[in-house]
Amino acid sequence: MIRIDSLTLAYNERTILDRASLHLKAGELCALVGRNGAGKSTLIRAITSSDGIKLCGEPLAKLSAERLAQSVAIVTTETIRVANLRVRDVVAMGRAPYTNWVGHLQEIDRQIVDEALDMVGMKEFAERDTTTLSDGELQRAMIARAIAQQTPIIVLDEPCAYLDIPTRFEVCRLLADLAHKEGKCILFSTHDIDSALPVCDSFAIIENHTLLKVDAAKASIEIERLFRR
Repeated sequence: MIRIDSLTLAYNERTILDRASLHLKAGELCALVGRNGAGKSTLIRAITSSDGIKLCGEPLAKLSAERLAQSVAIVTTETIRVANLRVRDVVAMGRAPYTNWVGHLQEIDRQIVDEALDMVGMKEFAERDTTTLSDGELQRAMIARAIAQQTPIIVLDEPCAYLDIPTRFEVCRLLADLAHKEGKCILFSTHDIDSALPVCDSFAIIENHTLLKVDAAKASIEIERLFRR
């Protein structure tokens, strides 16, 4: 699903990753971890913009904008709080790669939006104004938008940021369900290792310009060795 081979990334003349590789398959939930400033967000952005990356077996450089939008959904740290914008409208944005040229939703699109809202437990919030949502509710709405996009890959940048501890666990469990029950390939960056450990299949660790992938059983030991010494 996601294949990164010998990727080198730099930001403001500072090397972030040096010939890094990472392979993730369908049904896998992987947490991307590292120190502050290690380059987690940079790598998340690179997944839809850099050479040396394959998505669903196709080189990124050969994917059209439409095909890319049908292959990977991105959930950034930016949230949408706009007066008079309903939760349903936010989730419906995920249908943009499939709607006609004027952007009109068909019945099948509305059905997919309803199903996405239901999957994240937000169906009863569908008509709510986005400005009335808590941080956790809004994060669920953003994930529902990614689900409505119907991509095999979902990539999220710090989906647990600013959430209280119980909500962090809820979001991580939701991501695990999407990966394990829906067969999605999901990569998300996080500082909250404790919430990720019980549900993730693997961890991708950025340290000293390298990217190390370890399975969940070994992640705690490896993270302890690298970051808590």
